[in-house]
Amino acid sequence: MRGSEVARDEGASQKAIEQARAAQGLLKSSPLRSEILDLRVLMDVAESYRVAGQYRDAIPVFEQASILMDSLGRGNTETAGTLLNNWALALHLFGRPLEAEKLFRRAIDISSAGQAEEAVSPMLLNNYARTLRDLARLDEAAAYAERAYAKAKQSDARIVLQQSTAMRARIYRDQHDFARASAMFAEVEPMFKRNLPPGHSGFALLLSERSLLEVERGNLKAALQLANEAVPMLEAAVKAGTARKPSLGCSFADPMLNSCSTVRTKQTRMLPRIVLAATGRPAGTFSSHLGHAYLSSGRALQAQGKHQEARAAFRSAAEQLQDTLGPDHPDTRTARRLAEADTPQK
Repeated sequence: MRGSEVARDEGASQKAIEQARAAQGLLKSSPLRSEILDLRVLMDVAESYRVAGQYRDAIPVFEQASILMDSLGRGNTETAGTLLNNWALALHLFGRPLEAEKLFRRAIDISSAGQAEEAVSPMLLNNYARTLRDLARLDEAAAYAERAYAKAKQSDARIVLQQSTAMRARIYRDQHDFARASAMFAEVEPMFKRNLPPGHSGFALLLSERSLLEVERGNLKAALQLANEAVPMLEAAVKAGTARKPSLGCSFADPMLNSCSTVRTKQTRMLPRIVLAATGRPAGTFSSHLGHAYLSSGRALQAQGKHQEARAAFRSAAEQLQDTLGPDHPDTRTARRLAEADTPQK
């Protein structure tokens, strides 16, 4: 277990999984085995999978650990709050924010302990803001991100300060408050330079997010330039082993893929080559990332005049987004409307 923890801290994600699984195997034959130790090892296994980006493997182990936690009467403890936060993170990054929101809410309630959320950590507040943003609950998301920022600044929690600043930039962009979004991106850039090593994938993410801001402003030439700068930067990080290969389960890659596909669809009417090629998901898997990929693909097909294929992509998008974002989410409604359209839509 300690070896797994050290490996996670070092970024040796596969070694961390191996060590956690080895601990699990040893515990099964140990005369000192207990349900408490079973719980601790399960949490280590789940967290090792999550840190490695293997969310599909992490999620059922987190669920198993949560069931055991509740059966031991520890479902309202601080440890339970940590488990719920990490489980929710895995769900969110896998593209299932509806489920993640419920778990983050439970974690906040546990941490609050009747203190009106004053005792909740800034990291948990920012994680919740991220999920609320994905669910298009933007006013709530902004409020939680602003509270996370204020608490992080008060306690000099630099990582949360960086993350909450970037989160506010995204939320303000979604609210079409472009001046505040630009100010937040300008504020967070020096934080990235202070906190991250050169070549880190976070710099590619920042370029991608700024590209999406330019898309919203209608500056497609500037947006495409930023997106095209981001892609080779990410590829270099992957080659250097400091970033995972882009996939629709990868948190930093998703905005970049969406940025490139959005810009290229609007400006050149080309089918985004990255949209569905990198899904890597088994049949029957539901993810908002996959839903958005289908939505981007449908728009590109529509721009090419392939209306039947476009409607099929929109139907797939609606199916994915309804399950993961909810039937009333703006993107779900858009996908459903485009799937049902009898005439070509712009």
